[in-house]
Amino acid sequence: MQQSEECRRRLLEKANTLPITPGVYLMRDRMGKVIYVGKSRKLKNRVSQYFQNSTKNVKTDRMVSRGAAFDYF
Repeated sequence: MQQSEECRRRLLEKANTLPITPGVYLMRDRMGKVIYVGKSRKLKNRVSQYFQNSTKNVKTDRMVSRGAAFDYF
């Protein structure tokens, strides 16, 4: 199921509030199921990249389009 522009905007706003520190993030679909686990040295930079513009990677595009929420540690 495709992600709405409103959902993408909301997730980008949330991503922009993340700290610029190392961390782990969990992408979740609408049902709350974890669809991706990632890690980054600069959490804010990495997670916000997902929601800015479409990527050139089909696998990443598919994951982001299914994403409805994320958590981080």
